[in-house]
Amino acid sequence: MTVIHDDMPHPVPPIAYLRYKENWFFLIMDQKNGVFGAIHVVSEPGFDRVRFACHLNVKGELFLYGNEIPFPEKFGFAKELGDGKFNVRFVKAHERIDISLHDDKVDLDISFLKRSPLFDFEEYSHANPEKPSLAEITGLGSGMQYVHQQQGMFTKGKVKMKAGKAKGTTFKVDAYGYRDHSRSVRCDNMTLKHFWTGLHFPNHVFGAMSCTSILRPLEPADCGYVYDKKGDLRPLRKVSIVGSGKGPGGIPAKVEFKLTDINDQPFTIIADLSKRHAYVPLHTEKPGAVPFVYDIVENFAPLTLKETGETGIGLIEVGWSVPVKKKK
Repeated sequence: MTVIHDDMPHPVPPIAYLRYKENWFFLIMDQKNGVFGAIHVVSEPGFDRVRFACHLNVKGELFLYGNEIPFPEKFGFAKELGDGKFNVRFVKAHERIDISLHDDKVDLDISFLKRSPLFDFEEYSHANPEKPSLAEITGLGSGMQYVHQQQGMFTKGKVKMKAGKAKGTTFKVDAYGYRDHSRSVRCDNMTLKHFWTGLHFPNHVFGAMSCTSILRPLEPADCGYVYDKKGDLRPLRKVSIVGSGKGPGGIPAKVEFKLTDINDQPFTIIADLSKRHAYVPLHTEKPGAVPFVYDIVENFAPLTLKETGETGIGLIEVGWSVPVKKKK
């Protein structure tokens, strides 16, 4: 269609800002030793780069590792990715992934081992066809590829500190862990806010998330799953995630999850972020990048499952878009 402003430069459609990326995300939740970690691998062929981040909180002290390498020539079906100091090795699909980091601050060798089956969030969309999907919200309705998977894990290995207050100490890790794996054409800087979680209880594993796009601020994608000790992995049907109160660093003091599975079984989970065990930052973009700022805090927090009285531990990721202040 010809319009009266046809000769002028045209507004750039949101789809132009989409880009393909494949992500892996790993969590260490060792409450006994006070060792917590968020490990992020992001591949972006369109930018000719793979980024590695290993953010650890050891006894309340932060240790941040990050690096970027050119996109590997032999990427597809590679059994490992790394930069010489950091390495992730894909040992057995859905069952074991090994991660190591050896730098001047830490020697880390951790295996992520299956606790629950892998859940593909497309299963949630199949069970809830009337609700907004992650693909619609994060992909701006482009209909392009979107795969997001999560899995409850165990972590086993060791972390030897070469710097900081715990220098010289080797921690034997045998605790809960969590991971996700996604590949998609998406636009992170079009996100307004989100919650992402990996929640462990003695008899249950949950993954619940909520993502709100700047272009659809009144219609978030709320989704998730539950796994129980009987071996039943199933999507949720109703998902409500609400933060309340003023917690540390601008995050909520508490987050309440009101969840119902496809069998109409309710679950009410309270995460107390005011009493979080530890936290680490996460950057989806290079720190200081403009004009886009999106803050993410990884909170390792105590949990209570009201229906059963179970207590647990989980990761509550809180993210929000921050307006960029223009220079005067």
